[in-house]
Amino acid sequence: MPWEAEYIHTWPNQWQRDGEVYLVPINNSGQKHFHNRPVHRLPNLDYWDIPEHIDPASIDHRWAPDPMDPPTNYHFPVQWNWDNIGGPVYRVPGATADKYVGYFTAKTRADMSNWRIPNNIKLDSFDFSWRPHPKDPPYIYKFPTVWNSEGGPEYHTPGATDEKYITDLVAETLPDRTYWTIPEEVNADSVDFSWVPHPKDPPYIYHFGSEYQSSVGLTYTTPGATEIKFAGPIPSRDRRPVLEVLDIFFIDRGNPLSQPRYERLSEQYTVTKVRYANSILDTVRRCAARAKTNKFWIVSSEYDYTNFDFAWHAEPWQNYMTHVFPSQHNRWSDTFLINRWEFERHSKWANGLEQFPNLNFVTNQSVTKTENLHNIYYVDHGNPESRRQYDLLKAELPDLILTRFANTYIDTMKRIVSTADTEYVWILNSVCNYDFFDFTWQPEPWQQEMIHCFSNGSGSEKRGDTFYIHVESFKKQMVDLELLDWFNVINYIDKPLVDRWSPETVYYETDNLIEAVKNYTFTAPYALFSNQKDLAVSGINTCLWSEKDRVITPFTHSRAVALIPRDIKRHLKTQIYDYPYLDRVYDGDFFAEKPLDIVYISNGEPDEERYYRNLEDEVYGNPFRDKRYTIKWVRGVNGRVAAYQEAARQSTTDWFFAVFAKLEVSNFDWCWQPDYWQQPKHYIFNARNPVNGLEYGHMGMIAYNKRLVLANNNPGIDFTLSQPHESVPILSGTAHFNQDAWTTWRTAFREVLKLRLFMATQPTVETEHRLNVWLTTAQGNYSNYCLDGARDAVEYYESVAGDPAQLQLSFDWQWLRARYDAKY
Repeated sequence: MPWEAEYIHTWPNQWQRDGEVYLVPINNSGQKHFHNRPVHRLPNLDYWDIPEHIDPASIDHRWAPDPMDPPTNYHFPVQWNWDNIGGPVYRVPGATADKYVGYFTAKTRADMSNWRIPNNIKLDSFDFSWRPHPKDPPYIYKFPTVWNSEGGPEYHTPGATDEKYITDLVAETLPDRTYWTIPEEVNADSVDFSWVPHPKDPPYIYHFGSEYQSSVGLTYTTPGATEIKFAGPIPSRDRRPVLEVLDIFFIDRGNPLSQPRYERLSEQYTVTKVRYANSILDTVRRCAARAKTNKFWIVSSEYDYTNFDFAWHAEPWQNYMTHVFPSQHNRWSDTFLINRWEFERHSKWANGLEQFPNLNFVTNQSVTKTENLHNIYYVDHGNPESRRQYDLLKAELPDLILTRFANTYIDTMKRIVSTADTEYVWILNSVCNYDFFDFTWQPEPWQQEMIHCFSNGSGSEKRGDTFYIHVESFKKQMVDLELLDWFNVINYIDKPLVDRWSPETVYYETDNLIEAVKNYTFTAPYALFSNQKDLAVSGINTCLWSEKDRVITPFTHSRAVALIPRDIKRHLKTQIYDYPYLDRVYDGDFFAEKPLDIVYISNGEPDEERYYRNLEDEVYGNPFRDKRYTIKWVRGVNGRVAAYQEAARQSTTDWFFAVFAKLEVSNFDWCWQPDYWQQPKHYIFNARNPVNGLEYGHMGMIAYNKRLVLANNNPGIDFTLSQPHESVPILSGTAHFNQDAWTTWRTAFREVLKLRLFMATQPTVETEHRLNVWLTTAQGNYSNYCLDGARDAVEYYESVAGDPAQLQLSFDWQWLRARYDAKY
């Protein structure tokens, strides 16, 4: 082009950008390259220096240096040595400089003179053109095989004694079945018999395994070996299945899903259907006669085998065992891998497979049972949850049969089995929650004749309400059974557990549990009675099997919170103790209760302050105050009745501890509670008399019933004894009534007046003894006033001939004081 005449024009070859074709103008001022039209060289051998071990055919002789480069000797890499040493050299005349280039790599010739090749090496799998680096010291080069780090070809450099291991060139070994033992479970066409042990291993018997076992029985025995070594997974070819599926026999139980399950298995395997006949042993005997393999599978139409792997196998030393596969519930599912010869030997004497001597219960593969095949009876106890649950179960189990409870479980079961038409029956009870229960559960074969009882809740009560029963076995025993516990044998199952519905809680605000029970209409076998609104009781699992099992269980020390059965209605008259079946083991301290209020009552006693402080120390202790307890002080109220009723009005609890100002309380248990299983009453604690040594309820602490106190407006000669009461043989302290002459005389007068009345109306040896001691024995401060008060009381009683109205005057402090002052 005219306007480019000042440029030198160049065309490339395949190696350089500036080739050897030029158009040079006379007055050049630049250079222009034409890269899109390369020029191709012809081969030129003139300048090449090629070592003897290099294959000339691997060199591209068309290569030439850039003509504009200075004279240089060009060194090219060789196949095994990438640093360009020992390869071909392109020598430019007059060149003194060296340059290393990598346009191509020369290959070496195969020279077998230095190679040592084992007989089992596949020759065409290895490139024997390999050469060591020319600058390496002499070595014996060892090459790996596919299976081991050595055992392949060796390259011996002349004069070498040291060894060197090469890893980037691997040889294959030839397949050889000479030392292999192949069991029937293994597909020989899938095994890669080119496997060999490490050449430096001692002689072993190599066992190959699978995901199930460490050995499938496929072994490689090195000559002279006696020890076993586990070599890992089976060497396989082309990723084909290595394990064979043995004969499969499908036992048809006639259940609705039998045919679709058979068809599903037949799509994957060759399966033979066999009808169940008489027993599993007889059915397997028919299969053994038709089996073509030494071992064969038995599967049942009752189970789902969608995810079951029939390539499972046993360890070789388990070949003579009968392998039993579990279900989701237990370790026996009528799924077996059986050795035909062992089966034929044992079946001559055994009555069932469970009697075979060599049973292997498999743990690494299981099957699933998805349907129930037996009658299910639902026993209605009338509880609020019963009908709703029945409707839900009926939708899931259309053949569910509703029946009523017949007072005891044994009577209910007898009625049920007389109508059952399946081999087993389920018996459910409406007191339990079956939202998550699996009715496909079944027992082990040797448990066939047992009653299977599922425990409730946490398993604390093993005698639950859910049963799985073999009908014929039950019928044989039921005539002689009066109690379910007599059945031989009951299998108590703690997994799965069945939760009970929580009993209804009946809250009552009174002090009278007996009336609360009488007024309640039971809708379930049990109800929980409680006087605590914030108390929650759960996980109650009392047995319901018979009336004697349906005990009353207390949950607090006072028994105010108690689980009570509806059976009590036939027995209850005046107290919970009328019911004959009480939980006498459980102490009732499951829940804490509010302590009773403490009311200190005084009426000018000389030491009232002293004994109040003593009461505080006893209740609260030192140095920390126990805030659970409350002490209130009622003082200066004229008359016993008025004082007691004021104390009752100040109490916030149904009972309260009345502590009198003469009592020095000592080591009393303030956690004490009244017994709600009895009619409401007062509780009288003992006190020690320091003057005459008597120790009984006189002057002792009293746990008064608040309601009774407020209602007692005409008490008679003794306020406490005029209403229901009970003596509690617990010492509450020492009654220091001898604080002054007047208090000593007053106390003795009032007490002896009552004792004299009791001797006239309800005489006892104990009352006579106490009266005699009061009249004859006294010591310490004001002891003479104690005797005077006692004798004055007898004298007064005789003077009024025991007239109740005259005796009642002793309740009036002013009348007493006037009588004392008149005489003393």
